[in-house]
Amino acid sequence: MAKKRDKRLKVGVDGKRRFITVPSGRAAALHFYLRGHRVVAAPPAPSFTGFDCIELAEDRDTTAVQDLLKAWF
Repeated sequence: MAKKRDKRLKVGVDGKRRFITVPSGRAAALHFYLRGHRVVAAPPAPSFTGFDCIELAEDRDTTAVQDLLKAWF
């Protein structure tokens, strides 16, 4: 039996950069949801892979954002 892929969104960290990679079709809705919960984030930056990147403010608590992602997705 094939394993079901885990499609949960996660906050990525690269040095001081905090970001969320999200499927392109859902990026705008996620950005709106985060802004509604007072998360400072740049608008989704499109890429050619079918995923967009939402960059979070440098000082944002990644655990709190991850909890919001669990509630949204």
